[in-house]
Amino acid sequence: MKQMLFSAICLALLAFYAMPASAQVNTTANAPTVLEPDGRNKLKPATFNFLKVATNARVAGMGGAFTAVADGVDGMIWNSAGLSSVDKFAYSLNYSTWLVSSKFFSGGVAFNTDYGVFGLHVVTFQLPAIKETTALVPEGTGKFVETGDMAIGVVYAKQLTDKLSAGASMRYLQSKLGAETLNAVSFNVNTLMYTGYRSLRLGMNLKNLGGEQEIVNQKSEMPLVFHVGLAMELLGELGDPMSLTASAEGAYFTDSRQRWNFGGELWIQNILALRAGTKLHYDAETWSVGGGVRHTFGGRRIQADISYSNFGSLFEAPLRFSFSGSF
Repeated sequence: MKQMLFSAICLALLAFYAMPASAQVNTTANAPTVLEPDGRNKLKPATFNFLKVATNARVAGMGGAFTAVADGVDGMIWNSAGLSSVDKFAYSLNYSTWLVSSKFFSGGVAFNTDYGVFGLHVVTFQLPAIKETTALVPEGTGKFVETGDMAIGVVYAKQLTDKLSAGASMRYLQSKLGAETLNAVSFNVNTLMYTGYRSLRLGMNLKNLGGEQEIVNQKSEMPLVFHVGLAMELLGELGDPMSLTASAEGAYFTDSRQRWNFGGELWIQNILALRAGTKLHYDAETWSVGGGVRHTFGGRRIQADISYSNFGSLFEAPLRFSFSGSF
């Protein structure tokens, strides 16, 4: 088991150092080179970019700094290793307003078995109606262009030791624009480890592993990203009448420069939650706030969350709503 743990950490560290390096060198001769403000070259553009958006209100309320916090069904997409804490059954439903009147709908279920925790999740991204126009009918044909993205995934998580859990997921992806439909399969690999120092834990995930896509004779990559984060309770412990969790993580993309997420979550009487987070080196999103309430009825826990993310003056601030439960 120690050898397995050592191997997992080594693989994560290799990904940690390799991904930023790959973002600096364009290895494909036909790929366009884009110069960043700091002088680095980006790889060719990525597709299926809706996969980068946090659709869960709790995750968004903490500024996306959730990789090392992930516990239960809230971490199903962000870090599936957290599903190992699901007792019997858990579910989550999420709705998000997004930029330019677009919307996200997502949800998932997870159930614990003797062989580990299995889960299923769905994410759909819907754009506002787009009128079909042609060169001969510039005012519109009376029809609307079919658009939207979708991801359907299966998840597996297992508690390997008393301090280490791991998770993996496979997702079927589809992106549609008019008559053109793009299909692909991606994989996520996640770990969550308690270090033994107080409640300090380390979370790592490698998301959106997949092959190249071709869009109108143009090569495009999956939005591959590696997150590594730390989290710890600065006040109390989870489940206490009052607890305060702080979290920080780095995000390394193959199609953009390194980014940072910082967040906190305060639980009062284990019923009311207040959250806040900030993001660095993002194009528009800067900070977020959120809150939630939860209660247990006859052994069944129900929780409702909301978050607000600031996008400055460029876009209307997105709102996210989540409803989840477990027993």
